[in-house]
Amino acid sequence: MFANVERLARFMDEQGLDGLVATTIENVYYLTGVAAVGLEIFPHTGQAYAVVTRDALDRPHFVASRCDIDQALDASVEIAGAIGYGVFFRELPDGVELTDRERRLAETSVAAPVVPTPMDALVETLRRAGLAEARIGLDEDGVAHGYVDALRQKLPRLDVRLASHSLRWARKVKTEREVRSITAAANVAEVGIQAVSALARPGVTERELAREFERAVAGAGGRAKFSHIKIGRGGVAGQTRPSDVALRRGDAIWFDVGCVVDGYWADIARVVNLGEPPEKLRRYYAAMKAGCDRGYAEAKPGMTGGELFRIVVEAVHEAGVPHYRRNHVGHGIGVELYDRVNVTPDNEDTIEEGVVVNIETPYYEFGLGAVQVEDPFLVTADGNKLLTTLDRDLIVLD
Repeated sequence: MFANVERLARFMDEQGLDGLVATTIENVYYLTGVAAVGLEIFPHTGQAYAVVTRDALDRPHFVASRCDIDQALDASVEIAGAIGYGVFFRELPDGVELTDRERRLAETSVAAPVVPTPMDALVETLRRAGLAEARIGLDEDGVAHGYVDALRQKLPRLDVRLASHSLRWARKVKTEREVRSITAAANVAEVGIQAVSALARPGVTERELAREFERAVAGAGGRAKFSHIKIGRGGVAGQTRPSDVALRRGDAIWFDVGCVVDGYWADIARVVNLGEPPEKLRRYYAAMKAGCDRGYAEAKPGMTGGELFRIVVEAVHEAGVPHYRRNHVGHGIGVELYDRVNVTPDNEDTIEEGVVVNIETPYYEFGLGAVQVEDPFLVTADGNKLLTTLDRDLIVLD
């Protein structure tokens, strides 16, 4: 199971919750291991839910459209029940002998009575789970304005509390399985950077470099989510689409790339130079790396995001870029790209053992481009563990 059951139980006990309803693609996946396709392809209107009770946090109920209810078969935990809403047809001719997997699908998508709407399916799930007159926490981030009031009208004795903030708190500290998935994602992103570096030669365009990253990530079992790869001074506009700018000897290639493996994110950055790099690039890269190194070495349980921010920025200043300034120099990462803790100037959220911090020191300058180092590391009481293996120095290609 991905979810940190101990932390879920702790916040539910603190708030007196009998149940919990997840509504976003990240939180549904966190509780079930199901990447709800309806929430991905219909991000504004799609509805899918995971419902757990306090006494069975490892046996969620799953709600999705009748088309997508087959995804209950993908769950990484035992599903206590599944309800599909709406109309969808899977034909079951007489005399067909079903496998166990097919039988379970037929029960939810053929034999089960039609449930018209997502709200109706959630109400029925709460009743089956014994939560219709209980106190529940609902992840309000994945439902439309007015949804909570409508749910209360359907179940007048239901006590609904908003819980998205608490779910993010629970997700802050990672389980061993989550750390493995984050590490696997980081390793796949590194494969992508290595593939692009192998392709780098004069005349290759940004568009071709980005395509190679995405191809390599897919080949290694991941899904590329952003491929910010820029040549030379173009890095100052790093979030723009890849262009037909061609690589020349002496140019830098800036990477800020992300992918997902097994539902978990990677977000890493490097700079690769084709041929001898300019002296300024060497100096600035060394300073950015010094900031990340200091943050990685000194982050510890009990430190706030704001304290870590000041440590990192001060290290960059001391390493030779005294004018360096940033809105943030890192963030938590996990089933969501930006999990807690955020490494921002005034963040009072505390780092805990088991948090994964993505430390980064991006720098953008007109005429120079972008310089950045970024890596995830696991915070432990006995010292921190870097989750990447790719060379963290400025990479120079002969």
